[in-house]
Amino acid sequence: MKSDRLECGRLIRDFRLGRHMTQAQLAESLEVSTNFISEIETGKKGISHDTLCRLCKRYNLSADYILFGTAPEHRQTPPLYDALSTLSVEEIPVVIRYLEAMLKVKQLKCMQPD
Repeated sequence: MKSDRLECGRLIRDFRLGRHMTQAQLAESLEVSTNFISEIETGKKGISHDTLCRLCKRYNLSADYILFGTAPEHRQTPPLYDALSTLSVEEIPVVIRYLEAMLKVKQLKCMQPD
């Protein structure tokens, strides 16, 4: 099973490097330690179910690709999703409030007579 862990870790490392992320940045976004990411990437530990789920949801990745290397690395994502996925936990509520305000303004403009 170690070779499976090594391959899985390599795929995660390649993904992380492709996004120009450090292990610390990936760890923070997945709510795990930097050491845990290092151990996954080197095959010392396997990825947990919870961490795999967070990785796939957060970055719109295929679990089949991460676990088996058999599916496309990324599903097609809109550019906005990629931009939003780089936000910190603190920035997300600010962006949500901004979008809600924009939608209210748009709704008000639609209600005004021409």
